[in-house]
Amino acid sequence: MSSADSTEAVLAALDDLHREIDRDVSRLTKIHAARLQCRRGCSACCLDDLSVTRIEAEKIRRAHGSLLRSEEPHPRGACAFLDRDGACRIYADRPTICRSQGLPLRILFENESTEIEEGRDICSLNLPGGPPLDELDEEACWLVGPQELRVLQLDEQAFGDDEEQNQRIALRDLFVSS
Repeated sequence: MSSADSTEAVLAALDDLHREIDRDVSRLTKIHAARLQCRRGCSACCLDDLSVTRIEAEKIRRAHGSLLRSEEPHPRGACAFLDRDGACRIYADRPTICRSQGLPLRILFENESTEIEEGRDICSLNLPGGPPLDELDEEACWLVGPQELRVLQLDEQAFGDDEEQNQRIALRDLFVSS
């Protein structure tokens, strides 16, 4: 399989993963509908200096080359892909990190005693209107980590795991004019 064919296969796998994530997010969105304030133009989570893997950058470049060549990034302070109204200009092709924003999040981490602990978080706009985060069932929260690891695996399949090359790319840096 040629390098170009390999990249195409990995991009197709990334599209499949994004559809899977979107299905899971849709299920959680229904559970939390009463508390979610996220709507088109809400950009509280759309921070500047977000970065993506090489394969996600490639997906954006292929789908939005004209935008990247002819338009300017959003001013610094917010995501480069926001338009003047705070809406995402690449919503259908947004990165993995952007797909679960706003939902109650579960984050597993190792404490100082090397025990696994869980933290929970949610956008402050979505905190009211629902039960406290610590009272939610695990299945009612988005587990941060597994999908991101799958994206890293896809990135390595497409580009290899060379440590020097395996760097994330700032979304702002995708613009030709930036």
